[in-house]
Amino acid sequence: MNDRPTLIMKRRNFLVLALIGIFDGVLMGRLTTIQAVDAARLKIIADSAHFRGVPLAAFRGNIVDRHGHLLAGSHHAYSTYAIPIQTRRHRTTESLLLATVLGLPQNQVLRRLSRHQGFVWLKRRLTAEELDTLKSQLPSLPGVYLVTETARYYPEGNLAGPVLGFTGIDNQGLAGVELVFNKYLQGKPGKIQEEYDVTGRTIQFAEQRVLQPIQGDTLELTLDEKIQWMAERACEQAMISTGAKSVSITVMHPPTGGLLALAQRPTFNPNRFREADPKHYRVLAVSDAIPPGSIFKPVTLSSALEMGTTHPGAGFYCPGFKRVLGRRVNCWRPEGHGAESLGAVVRNSCNVGFMELGLGLGVSRFYEALGQFGLMEPTHLDLPGSARGIFPKASLVTALDLAIMAFGQTLTVSPIGLLNAIAAIANDGVLLKPHVARQIRSPEGKLLKAYDTVAVRRVISPTVARQVQDMLVSVVSEGTGKLGQVPGFRVAGKTGTAQKVINGRTEKGIYIASFVGFGPVPNPQVAIMINVDEPQGAFYGGQVAAPIFSRLARDIFRHLNLSPTEPIVPPKNGEPAMVPNLVNLDPVSALDDAEAFGFPVQFEGHGEVVVDQSIQYGAWLPAGTRIKLKLGDATRIYLEWVAVPNFVGMQRQSVQQLAWELGLNVRWSAGRHQAVREQSVHPGTEVRAGTTVMVS
Repeated sequence: MNDRPTLIMKRRNFLVLALIGIFDGVLMGRLTTIQAVDAARLKIIADSAHFRGVPLAAFRGNIVDRHGHLLAGSHHAYSTYAIPIQTRRHRTTESLLLATVLGLPQNQVLRRLSRHQGFVWLKRRLTAEELDTLKSQLPSLPGVYLVTETARYYPEGNLAGPVLGFTGIDNQGLAGVELVFNKYLQGKPGKIQEEYDVTGRTIQFAEQRVLQPIQGDTLELTLDEKIQWMAERACEQAMISTGAKSVSITVMHPPTGGLLALAQRPTFNPNRFREADPKHYRVLAVSDAIPPGSIFKPVTLSSALEMGTTHPGAGFYCPGFKRVLGRRVNCWRPEGHGAESLGAVVRNSCNVGFMELGLGLGVSRFYEALGQFGLMEPTHLDLPGSARGIFPKASLVTALDLAIMAFGQTLTVSPIGLLNAIAAIANDGVLLKPHVARQIRSPEGKLLKAYDTVAVRRVISPTVARQVQDMLVSVVSEGTGKLGQVPGFRVAGKTGTAQKVINGRTEKGIYIASFVGFGPVPNPQVAIMINVDEPQGAFYGGQVAAPIFSRLARDIFRHLNLSPTEPIVPPKNGEPAMVPNLVNLDPVSALDDAEAFGFPVQFEGHGEVVVDQSIQYGAWLPAGTRIKLKLGDATRIYLEWVAVPNFVGMQRQSVQQLAWELGLNVRWSAGRHQAVREQSVHPGTEVRAGTTVMVS
């Protein structure tokens, strides 16, 4: 008998073995894929099923000034969260208790506890009272936990608030440099991961993983904290003394384009940004486009000299007006300035002279100059909301339009853009890119990125720049900007008074008073622009804004330890001299300033600071006139709560004086009577100093 397998059996055996081999191959391939190729991905999926993560917020990077002084930092804060599956047995009871402790609606808490999620926030950033109460109740709240987060704080309150901006609940930047540099500041969050079983309970001896958060980088700004404080104080004083709608002050370092200060009123405290009007979040000097008025004239002057359409020896005649295309355009001085040189045109801020300069340039060259000075595009400053100037389309501009634009009307510019153009004149003709960020460093101090000086282009020659500098110096020493003088220093400046445009129409009687200046000359280290929107009473830039420049520039020069550029020569007795502002100075400084302007002083009372002077600053009196200075214990504090007095029955001058002393703004409604009949805030009401009270 033949026992050998038949051919059919052999084939069947081979087929079975082949199938087993293929199966083993597929199985080995799949095992290889699971254990090697897809191991990392599958591990993540598995971990997500039984590991539950609690986020650990990273400390946001610090923001500091150019000297390392802290402007924005972070601190610990407590939040509470829940693991919904662990609360399923007592959700109704827990939601009621949590709603009471956290001050939340019960139905809202119950919805969160009922979600099909591994983790839900209940409330972020608990108050101290909520934290203490919740800690005591945690034993009766299974599935509810506390976690430490980080929160932003601003140690200097409202100092540079719109520049710094603020952050949201997740520490993300929402405004200011917090928004612009968020990717550097935000850091990298971490998490705590714990193992749970299918019922949501913690596994005994389970693995716990901690991914440490990484702190954000440090942002160093070009701002100088002390100069920023000086500018903030000047804004506050200007709001109170002028009753203005708003005040903005910008300080720039011309050799680098770095901003030393950006101050404004109204402002807000980023620690309590939700309490502020959102329109105060913006930086006025950056986001607003305003009619510049005569502070635009240095651009027209520089362009005409650079393009050769005029020269320093040119002569002009001002009869008080100029006819263009049959229309009469008046100079600000109705009787005119008569025959005058180019230097006198600048000193007198003569509109007729500047109309002739503009017409001499022509439309194409005038617009070319605007482009060269960077006024027709945003400045690309590292802050949100940069505005661009608004100009008529060149092809539609008539000679009349050009004549008026030449002295700063019927066009708008952003204050920061115009200040940058003026700083180019101070910088011997080189236009730089303005910036507020100086450098970025790691938490360990390693330099990651430096924002160097960036030259955009040369706009005028050094010769023309120095000619314009000298003419602007004469504006302060002899012309409309005399109240901007700084004893011992040669400074340049230009006053401006622009009629506001509201709903497309130029409004009579509503002005922006401005002053732009730089110094010391030569080699200016500081350029300052001041804009006072809708001042009450006096409204000329030379009256309103120039004195602010004088005080602020003097304080900044002292802070920077700049050496005087010229000797102080007091006027002789009997010569007309300007009364300086001595209030808020210490006795020694007040004595020095008074002597520099030619006035002896007599101190009354006791104290370390001058709180009042007998003759108002800005007045012109014979040198040698004695000024009485009242001493007190402290400077006026402008940010306190004050009680509104009863103004009813008081005369206008008395109301203004009392409001100034208390730190209140007063705005008058139309009326023929000088005595107050009504006031908008009831007498005795506690308000913040700087509040505006309407009186009629």
